[in-house]
Amino acid sequence: MGIVRKQSIYSSIFIYIGFGIGALNVLLLFPRFFTPEEFGLTRLLLDIALLYATFSTFGSLPITLKFFPFYNAYLPPKKNDLSFLTITLCIIGCLLFIGFSIIFKDFIIRKYHARSPLFTAHYNLLYPLTISITIFYLLESYLWTLKKTITTNIAKELILRISVTVAIALYFLKIIDIEQFFTLFSLSYLPSILLLLWSIKKSNHFKIVFSISSVTKRLWRKMFSFGFFIFSGNVLNVLSRIIDTIIIASQSANGLADAAIFIIPTYIVTLMDVPLRSITAISIPVISEAWKEKNKAKILMLYQKTSLNLLLIGLLIFGITYLSADNMVSFLGPTYTPVKEIMLILGIAKILDLGAGLNSQILLLSKYWKVDFITNMLFIVCAIPLNYFLIKSNGVIGAAYANLIALSFFNMIRFVYIWKLFKMQPFTQKTFLLLVLSAISFILVYCIPTISNIYIDSIVRSVLFVSLFSFCIVKFKISEDISEMLITVKNKYFSKR
Repeated sequence: MGIVRKQSIYSSIFIYIGFGIGALNVLLLFPRFFTPEEFGLTRLLLDIALLYATFSTFGSLPITLKFFPFYNAYLPPKKNDLSFLTITLCIIGCLLFIGFSIIFKDFIIRKYHARSPLFTAHYNLLYPLTISITIFYLLESYLWTLKKTITTNIAKELILRISVTVAIALYFLKIIDIEQFFTLFSLSYLPSILLLLWSIKKSNHFKIVFSISSVTKRLWRKMFSFGFFIFSGNVLNVLSRIIDTIIIASQSANGLADAAIFIIPTYIVTLMDVPLRSITAISIPVISEAWKEKNKAKILMLYQKTSLNLLLIGLLIFGITYLSADNMVSFLGPTYTPVKEIMLILGIAKILDLGAGLNSQILLLSKYWKVDFITNMLFIVCAIPLNYFLIKSNGVIGAAYANLIALSFFNMIRFVYIWKLFKMQPFTQKTFLLLVLSAISFILVYCIPTISNIYIDSIVRSVLFVSLFSFCIVKFKISEDISEMLITVKNKYFSKR
């Protein structure tokens, strides 16, 4: 756990700085300087581009993550053709994306024109945004295999959000107009791409070899089969995560304006996901190597420790944010009244997801990786009709309930599969003790009388909850990793010199 803990901590620091900048964008700048429709457009463009970009990678990312240890073990860098293969797949994927988006452009515009005309007017911005995200994904996978996850997280979570903030500032200062802002938004991944290219060049590990290696000749059938199924599963997984915005924009009464409302609680709940992003990035190569070595004990230890730590941090963040939900609605205005209810529903769904731990990565990198595809397919089969009917009947609140139902079903299926296949499950006695202690801490702070000043009220509730929650965690020794981290910080900064 040493490298996982160290890199995940550093990555989380940069990610949270990025999320702070993102919160400035989402909670203050966008609502203040843009109409709800313009704000909603940025989210819809990004979500659709993420789906198209996942399609455009054409299976190259899982192939890189799964088979890099074999190429690295059996080939010198000068004969390693894995990078050439993955680049070729991405080029093919991008060409297919362009053809698909042109062929179905009229159909998509018809579906969105009535409720989201601003999107149909800016449909072509999907091309630069999608292609730049595809390039970013490819470079990110290379750096993940080299265990340089801090750089990828800086690029993805920090630099990207700074680029958006700069574009907003230029628009606010009237240096650019609204159309130029949307163009800059579609190019917001470029600074991050440049950082990743610089990091890869500096590592001296990236070589493009045009000749087909002996490893490729021996493994290409397995690589093709693995890449196809996992690629299909990844497309379904991304679709399931963004389907709410896509359906809200096309089916809800106010289209992009309702999508803008949904952005606020979604972004806040996403804060709970930050540790998962950083831990996943560094855990993938560790799990891949453990499966190669058939070290199930190492995987089980990682499974249970990451589940506990992810759940702990997720509960802490949810408690802090939801205790201030009423104050947030007062700040944003009556238009955003649904935020509190959506936040509660999405928060519960995310807590369930975090508690499930690295179930996806364990399945994906094992010999039963096809289960990942099957469960993703079940998820999307469940999520699409749930979102469609619940959004049509209940608006944006329906999207939150659809998310909770589908995510609960999804994680339950994976839990059962991993238990039956490997006799592994992520929970320990400390998991249930953590849930009890967090519930007690939350209820005690929630019952405190409200202070009239929303800013002071939020600060008081946050400080009290963090203090009480942290005391319980340390007192009952819930997490070994968190305790070690606190001891390290204490010895480094507070010990007598």
